[in-house]
Amino acid sequence: MTIGQVADKAGIRPSAIRYYESVGLLPKPERVSGQRRYGAAVLLWLAGIRVCQEAGFSVAEMGKLFNGFPRSTKPSERWSEL
Repeated sequence: MTIGQVADKAGIRPSAIRYYESVGLLPKPERVSGQRRYGAAVLLWLAGIRVCQEAGFSVAEMGKLFNGFPRSTKPSERWSEL
């Protein structure tokens, strides 16, 4: 999917997607001829970001939640610590 297609499906602006990438909340997408190309999994990442926003998490807290724990840490333990 292109960034525009992802934005339409997620109901957000493409600039938000680029921002989430720049701060490390989304993994860097594959590029084809210089354009971002996303798999369907990006929609799950964006849904997770939305849940975190609704819960009142800051961008820094979301970064820690997504990237600041060992992969073996259960999601419930991550949420509890934050």
